[in-house]
Amino acid sequence: MADRRRRILAEAQAIIDELGVEGFTIRELSRRAGIAQRTLYNQFGSKEDILASAIHDHFAGLLTAVPAPPAASDFEAHLRRIDVLADRTIELKRYATAMVGVFFSPTVDRRLYDTLRWISGGGSVAWVPEAVRAGVLAKLSPEDVERLSTLLVNTAYANITDWAAGRISAGEMKLRFKTNFLICIQPLTRAPHQRTIARLVQRLRREDF
Repeated sequence: MADRRRRILAEAQAIIDELGVEGFTIRELSRRAGIAQRTLYNQFGSKEDILASAIHDHFAGLLTAVPAPPAASDFEAHLRRIDVLADRTIELKRYATAMVGVFFSPTVDRRLYDTLRWISGGGSVAWVPEAVRAGVLAKLSPEDVERLSTLLVNTAYANITDWAAGRISAGEMKLRFKTNFLICIQPLTRAPHQRTIARLVQRLRREDF
């Protein structure tokens, strides 16, 4: 059963990469995987569940090659980790392009949206609650944690959209990832950390990081 599930999701991932989410159909997955459509529905529940599972498993595998999150106060290490995540995005341009189209769609299924939010949780978003616990950020309410996390997610996907559309280079996208992260968190960090962030922003402006 586990082998069959992996095979189904591998075929689903290949279809997404080739045709995008809009081109993904249960009929095509059934044909490629050699499994009846009814069996696919019985195992996963719906087309959206298959898509969410395929995207989740695909990026979960990629995140295993990314360094573990550093201490919340180690901003330079976090920026280096952002670089690694950005490089993975660049390597998977077709996949990333498909994902941003889904994320910003007003009709996106909630399961797909939540999966894409989870992917961002592997980067800057995961830093937010840890930084609150570590005292790097000022004490935030759960609502403010959610607002900051949403801001980081939305700006990240907006940058990927600009890059995928050819409006900015890959290097500019990576620079924006790091600069936007620092600018978004700076007003909410405690005083000593604000000075560190200001210095890092200046270094990024000089392309010295």
